[in-house]
Amino acid sequence: MAKTPKTAALADTHAPPISPILTHPSSVEAYQDLYNALGRAYWEASDIQSKDTVQGARDAIYDIITQLHQAQLEGNTARFIAIVPAIQSANAALKSIQTSIDQITKNISTVATVIAAINRILSFAGSL
Repeated sequence: MAKTPKTAALADTHAPPISPILTHPSSVEAYQDLYNALGRAYWEASDIQSKDTVQGARDAIYDIITQLHQAQLEGNTARFIAIVPAIQSANAALKSIQTSIDQITKNISTVATVIAAINRILSFAGSL
């Protein structure tokens, strides 16, 4: 199948896969630390040419950080989709415990803690 100009342009926008080592949180933090340090260097630079040089490097680092975050999101999205059935199953069990926890334990503090914790989970994961 021949590429049309439209599909050729789309194909060019997909970056090659990023090495897992680069998406490791410590790698992203290292780039973020560098970005922050360059920001301080920018404000401390004494002339416009130095500021431009630092800002050019900072812009490149910002683009890398953005791409690394996107790669992490893509990887996490696949992992999240894989665990949705387990979350749904656990949510059903939590709903059952939520209605019977006062029969499981008579400690009012424990009942309140369990109900609050279940409500917190179900508030963001209950609609899966």
